[in-house]
Amino acid sequence: MSLCRRLKLAVIPLFAALLTVIFGLPAAAAREPVKVFVDTTKISFQVEPQIVNGTTLVQFRPLFETMGMEVKWEEAKQQVTGTRPGLTIVLRINDPKATVNGEQVNLSESAQIVDGSTMVPLRFIGEATGAIVHWDAITREIQIVTETFLKKVGMSKEEMQKRLADYDAKQAKQQAAQSAQNPPTGEPAAPDPKQKPAAGAAPGQSNAAADKPVDLSKLSGMYYGLRDDFGGFECGGACWDMYTFLPENRIFVGPPPQGGPETIDCARDKCGTYAIADGKLQISGGESYSIGLSDDGGLKINEVYMSPVAPVSEGFKLKGGYKYIGYSGLIGINAFSTSWTEYLSFSGDGTFESTDLSLSSLDVKVSQTNASGSKSDKGKYTISGNTIELTYGDGTVVRSVFFVHDDDGSSKNIQIGKNCFYIPDDH
Repeated sequence: MSLCRRLKLAVIPLFAALLTVIFGLPAAAAREPVKVFVDTTKISFQVEPQIVNGTTLVQFRPLFETMGMEVKWEEAKQQVTGTRPGLTIVLRINDPKATVNGEQVNLSESAQIVDGSTMVPLRFIGEATGAIVHWDAITREIQIVTETFLKKVGMSKEEMQKRLADYDAKQAKQQAAQSAQNPPTGEPAAPDPKQKPAAGAAPGQSNAAADKPVDLSKLSGMYYGLRDDFGGFECGGACWDMYTFLPENRIFVGPPPQGGPETIDCARDKCGTYAIADGKLQISGGESYSIGLSDDGGLKINEVYMSPVAPVSEGFKLKGGYKYIGYSGLIGINAFSTSWTEYLSFSGDGTFESTDLSLSSLDVKVSQTNASGSKSDKGKYTISGNTIELTYGDGTVVRSVFFVHDDDGSSKNIQIGKNCFYIPDDH
């Protein structure tokens, strides 16, 4: 199932980290690494968080530093110390007790050495600093809400805890309803005889590592990946990173300005050149990203799992109503936050209708200057390669990158420009 369907922006009264409510997680989600956020900042770890006897252990230095603490490691004592004004936390490797401002506290799990890194119990650290620590079992995300953040948004600790409890109750209710509709049988689902196989026939792309691991020395074509924008300040809640690798070590970063990757003209579109060495993707002009392979052999850039984009089949047509939901700011907390919904409806005869669609949000090439605002109009569309062209009734022509997220060829989730549109579950 596609990454697009991970984003159900049901605007619940929580900060943006909890706006990522799941449409339907892929079966592999339970095996995805645990993500940790301090307020709206995601923490990057060199060693993935570990769950030991129900306790999440994380690298001490990234955690302490993100929470504004100075850190100190004493090899002889096998001891780590985190300090900030009014607070000192001391832990020793394999010691079931910690010290907080001179007082001993029992730990659910002691600090440990994992792959050469010191790992400490996350919940204990968070709560020792006065923060709220919330575990979302569905998204496998841990959110630390600091006292500084609560003060900034004018919310009490008790109110935030109540909202988190309401969120958990809602998630549990949804999960129970889904389980009732689809009780586990212990047997794999029988294939649908009416469903066409995705491989080779459907418009969707294959999994990044379905056939063989990616060869970093022979990268070619466009890759995309989802990067969460929990604060809603950069990409409306979800950033879709795109990298197109071209011959002669050329690269284009982001959605191409004229449509799909096949439209890129380096003389016009200002491609860069790149080199890969020591786990870094270095691009001319100074940009640098981490690069490597995931456990299943897929591509990772800047810790984002990337999938390859495949051309749609010739003569492919869309059918049905799609929508995209975005937001800006911390919905339900920040008084200046806002959310929006954009609609596109396609017919098999090559016509479409848009409602409240901000063309500028598609990050596309528009033929007329009056097309930067919202429109409600009808027109015709064509899809070729990975380019969709929308021709409106007033003559406005929009060209944008286009691809299908679904591996099963269902076309329920499509990418147009920098936004992912989906068919709602009730359609």
